[in-house]
Amino acid sequence: MAMRIVISIFAILFGLLHIIAAAAQFKSKDPAVRGSTVMMACGGIAVACAAISHLVGAHPMGWVDALSAAPGGLLICAAAYLNGKRSGSFHLSHHLVRGAIAILLVIGMAVW
Repeated sequence: MAMRIVISIFAILFGLLHIIAAAAQFKSKDPAVRGSTVMMACGGIAVACAAISHLVGAHPMGWVDALSAAPGGLLICAAAYLNGKRSGSFHLSHHLVRGAIAILLVIGMAVW
């Protein structure tokens, strides 16, 4: 039960962090930036909702929540990749760490 709480809290924070990052970019006049911002916000919402569901134990089998969180993590990673490529400040290590965290959170939800 303790690991379920830890995984869920980290996933909620991961989702909220990306929602806040997206909110900071919403005022951009560039439509491409706004498009990836919406992608990141939707991904953050999906991860946070799946994590809340996991935390309250809505599904007795964690893999259901993991299947809900995986597309959100994918959206977050894709939006961050697009933002990095477009801005010209692409840092591979930053994207690898973000992707690894997303994968570990999904695996954690599936296992615990």
